[in-house]
Amino acid sequence: MTLCRLAAAASTSLLLTVPAAAQVQAQLVVQLYSFGFAPQPIHLAAGRPVTLTFTNSSGNSHDFTAVGFFQRSRIVAGAAPGGKVELRPHQTRSITLIPS
Repeated sequence: MTLCRLAAAASTSLLLTVPAAAQVQAQLVVQLYSFGFAPQPIHLAAGRPVTLTFTNSSGNSHDFTAVGFFQRSRIVAGAAPGGKVELRPHQTRSITLIPS
């Protein structure tokens, strides 16, 4: 099983910003691939709900690891045990959270 270790990339690429105007719940698709993810960097609004849909379209397993980010966010649907989202080949998983 090949896992994509993204702890350093994810922790430095998840930027939290506060929008000028109020927004409805955002949705963002995060594509996982060998040793990377897209889009990069990921910009999220602090305090605003967002659904992150992680997609692995490859034939290998991959993960998205952002321990600090997931610990600081309030997850309202889905899960990221240990700060990680693990996907088997061709699997998709969504997490709705509120970044802090």
